[in-house]
Amino acid sequence: MTKTYLELTEDEFDEQYPLLENHINPNASWTIGDGNGCLFETYGEELNFLRQQDPRFIWTVIDADDCHPYVVSGVRFVNRIGYLVSLVPIPENTLIVVRLDPCNDDPEDNP
Repeated sequence: MTKTYLELTEDEFDEQYPLLENHINPNASWTIGDGNGCLFETYGEELNFLRQQDPRFIWTVIDADDCHPYVVSGVRFVNRIGYLVSLVPIPENTLIVVRLDPCNDDPEDNP
């Protein structure tokens, strides 16, 4: 089975995949506007909640070796920072990747 690969900008991701707020942790990061944070932790009660969700709505925030964090559709375990849950499902057989701002703004370090 062939997977479709899509790259989205942060703005496209925000428009197409609104996120569920983290109702477990009032201090969760990844805030949007004036709301609560949306990032779910990789352990404990937050991970237990995540495991009960439909995987078609789950995104993994990962830390990559190129100094850019990414949001990747689906549940991932390697280099995971946390999870997001969208209110819109990820299309079947589709891998979506969102490259986030670099962790270092020095252009010499980030070609």
